[in-house]
Amino acid sequence: MSLALLLPLGLIALAGLIVPLLIHLVRQSDHPLIDFPALRWLRESERPRRRLRFEDRWLLLARLLLVALAAVLLAQPILNGSWRAPRHWIAVVPGVDVDAARQKIAAAPAEWHWLASGFPAIDEAPPAGAQSLSSLLRELDAELADADALSVVVPDEMHGLDAQRIRLGRAIDWIVVPSPVHEERPRTPVEYTLALRHQTPDDAGLRVFRAALASRDATDAVRWKIDDQAASAALPAQTDAVIWLGSPIPDVLRNWVGEGGRALLVDDDAAAGAVLWRDEQGVVLAGEESLGNGQLIHLRGPLTAESMPAVLDADFPERLQALLQPRLPPPARAHAEAVQPRLATEALPRFAQSTDLTAWLGLLIGIVFLIERVLATRRAGT
Repeated sequence: MSLALLLPLGLIALAGLIVPLLIHLVRQSDHPLIDFPALRWLRESERPRRRLRFEDRWLLLARLLLVALAAVLLAQPILNGSWRAPRHWIAVVPGVDVDAARQKIAAAPAEWHWLASGFPAIDEAPPAGAQSLSSLLRELDAELADADALSVVVPDEMHGLDAQRIRLGRAIDWIVVPSPVHEERPRTPVEYTLALRHQTPDDAGLRVFRAALASRDATDAVRWKIDDQAASAALPAQTDAVIWLGSPIPDVLRNWVGEGGRALLVDDDAAAGAVLWRDEQGVVLAGEESLGNGQLIHLRGPLTAESMPAVLDADFPERLQALLQPRLPPPARAHAEAVQPRLATEALPRFAQSTDLTAWLGLLIGIVFLIERVLATRRAGT
């Protein structure tokens, strides 16, 4: 542990130590001089040298200590380091059976808390609502002292994760408690709106796209609502992707893509930008380039069996859907064993373990002030 000052300039107040010294010197020179007539005719001898002496030394010491403590208080002292004995923290993910967790953990002295905002004690109700368990784990690891031990009790399927693998600054006990078996509810498919725009109704690519989109199973996790119209038709208000057949690209579509849209074009620039799809011979079939905040996807054309045999493959509809589907956020849930935190190889940012000494200094100043008043009252009485 070490002592530190948050506001070192507060020590300038130590210059006030001269005030009690001056007060005692001035009071010492206030004694009256009395002339005795009998001593008037004595020969005046050499006066002895006067030494600097302070009266009421204990009162002076109390006042000096009071000023010094006030100056230190202004400097806001803190004590760095943890003075507590090492603790064992057990963080439980809300929803886990606490009784089952206690059976899996040896009965040793430990502090049980919910892995939730504020880390409330286990006997309190955890905060409601979804929370990021990954962020809470990193926060708890940064707040605990280096000597503290940490055990985390999690269900076999974790929610509230992010895209980054959890890395902590300490080795932890990762305890998985099986969750109660519930009947799995059917998932609601995600629906996207696709605008299919064409300049001529006899375009070969138009037939390929219509057939590929119509082949998608209604039970798929992703469903496409198709808006199939001529190139002059306006885009729906909630359009997620556009297939544009024809050239040139209108400015309206370019502006829409620049605002974050996703459009697929059939042209010869499939190798432009990042490669998204290659055939077995390594030929680039689709590429992606950025346009503002959106993406332009170039699909190699023309879409005929002779020029692009991939249109005959059974997985062409899935490939097409993968090109058009907006980028999904990373999964927020996974099996607990697969996301067990790893020990970081580099130093991670940590909260400084410190103790604020302001309250203790305030108490000490109050005690010294009472002592100073007692001494001053006694002096006035004499």
